Amino acid sequence: MLLLSIPFYDLPSSPLLIIGAIGIVVALAVFILAYQKYFNSPFNKELQTKKKALLREQKEINQKLEKIEQDLKNL
Repeated sequence: MLLLSIPFYDLPSSPLLIIGAIGIVVALAVFILAYQKYFNSPFNKELQTKKKALLREQKEINQKLEKIEQDLKNL
C-alpha cells in the first residue's frame, strides 16, 4: 500500500515578510477608507448630479400628484 504524504510548510518568520504583510494590510485599509469617504463626500460631483436629478424628478411627481388631486376634487 502506497502512503501519500501531504507536505506541510511552516510560515516563514522573517521580519521583512511580516513588515511586508502589515504594509499590504495597511494599504488595503487606506484604499477602502478613501473609497468610502470619496463616494460619501458632499464634494462628489456624481453624487451632486444624481441628487439634483432626483430632486427634479420628485418635484415633477409632486406636480402631477397635485394635478390628479385637483381633477379628483373637480369630479
